[in-house]
Amino acid sequence: MTKKYYSILSGVFFIMAVFPIVAGLTNWGNELYVAVLNVSIFLPLILGVLGFIFALFGIKGKVKGSLVLLNVIGVSLSAFLVFIAVYGFQQP
Repeated sequence: MTKKYYSILSGVFFIMAVFPIVAGLTNWGNELYVAVLNVSIFLPLILGVLGFIFALFGIKGKVKGSLVLLNVIGVSLSAFLVFIAVYGFQQP
């Protein structure tokens, strides 16, 4: 039964990690993205890593594979945006 909860938590953390980034691309979600970044620029990355960890302990089979893949994509996207924010906007 706990593996089911781990899979649910993994899905929730994936949504929490990716939703502000995806919503930041729209006009209505820009405030949400700014609010998340005001808390920490690393928050979506941390949520994605937590989702990945919970996915590893979740239900076996296609559900586990899907959750791991989705969380890896979410972590990669968040890491790329953090990399751009930290190193891409430096003035020489």
